[in-house]
Amino acid sequence: MSVRRRVEAGVTVIQAGGEFWGGDETDQLRKAILDEAVGGNTRLLLDLSECSMMNSTAIGVLVEAYRNYAGRNASIKLCGLQRRMTSALVVAKLINIFGHYPTQVEALAAFAMSPADA
Repeated sequence: MSVRRRVEAGVTVIQAGGEFWGGDETDQLRKAILDEAVGGNTRLLLDLSECSMMNSTAIGVLVEAYRNYAGRNASIKLCGLQRRMTSALVVAKLINIFGHYPTQVEALAAFAMSPADA
């Protein structure tokens, strides 16, 4: 499990890798997202290309982040969803609340095309 942060083209990218089952790894992801929100971040990309699975607790972290960002007129997008993650979000009927893109390049381009996100 890993959570890494960087900024690219004015967008904060948090890359989450491994499996998130509601333990310390999920707390680390929640903290990374909340640190960005508290710092006033308005453009967050969660790169899940190295994340093989999340349980409902970890998916709840994504929903919490979505609510936080949407409530502040900020934007959060997902990219790199693996098959199991896509299925989990479809089953939970959450896939459509997030802007989701196959690659980080496409997600970053979507931020660039959305002046309301700036």
